[in-house]
Amino acid sequence: MEPGLLKSADWPLLIDIYFFLAGMAGGAFVIATIAHLLGGVRYRDVVRVGYYVAFLAIVPCPILLIVDLGLPTRFLHMLMVSKPSAAIGMDAVTVGPFHLKPYSPMNVGAWALLAFSACAFLTALDTFLEHRGRPSMPGLRLVIGLIGGVFGFFLAAYPGVLLGATARPLFVNAHWLGALFLAIGASTGGAAIALILSLRGTATGEALSRVMRVTAFALVLQLVALILFVVSVKASGSAGLGKALGLLLAGPYSPMFWGGAVLVGVVVPLALQFGGALKRRGPAMAGLAAVLVLAGGFITKWVIIAAGQAGGT
Repeated sequence: MEPGLLKSADWPLLIDIYFFLAGMAGGAFVIATIAHLLGGVRYRDVVRVGYYVAFLAIVPCPILLIVDLGLPTRFLHMLMVSKPSAAIGMDAVTVGPFHLKPYSPMNVGAWALLAFSACAFLTALDTFLEHRGRPSMPGLRLVIGLIGGVFGFFLAAYPGVLLGATARPLFVNAHWLGALFLAIGASTGGAAIALILSLRGTATGEALSRVMRVTAFALVLQLVALILFVVSVKASGSAGLGKALGLLLAGPYSPMFWGGAVLVGVVVPLALQFGGALKRRGPAMAGLAAVLVLAGGFITKWVIIAAGQAGGT
């Protein structure tokens, strides 16, 4: 049977926003944790802003999921059942009313969202207390940061895996989609940190410069993953996948893909970084580049999902 001929659920705009915010939160959290490992004092601004961004970005995510599901109880049903049994899923792990289904992307994703949200809250709280001059727990923050970093990586990449598990064209057998979403999470997380640092002016010059270099590296990975995604889909030889890819590359979604995802989101920010404009113009230009990366990251996820869904109709 041709991939994409089976009907699967639509992904509304709320889910697109959820995918974007969750990926950005995961990327910002990981960058903050790495900065803490390299030198919590030297990179204090990066750590502080990164953990704040991660927490603020992840807060709306459960709300967006609940709104999309329609009833709060439907979200809870992804985590627990009133009468656990072996029938709830293959190799399901049950503890009381709670269950973990390793082969269910939705179930695993819901647990990862909760675990990451808890880590983001604790690190942001500890960072806030330290900023207010109260006793901090750097050792505990590091442990939570490492644990949350694992969930942050997962949260950034898993939407791509989830989409790949559907029967829509462009998603099925698109094995590089998870890597692409992970790279977008890293680039947008770094861009969000850089944007806030740029608003503080020259006071955070060194930190801003380093974050922009990390963001540029993530953008290179994003571009590579995007190319591999397109090549792998094209090489599949499937008519359904070819239709969806045509909509993305040369159809009605192509202006957003080439103009927004590629040019605005990747090429221009990299040109500003490697062309030296960020050094000459300072925080203002870095802030502009960060905005472009954020816009491009959202457009990339949105346009891929939209083209995939349109190709399945």
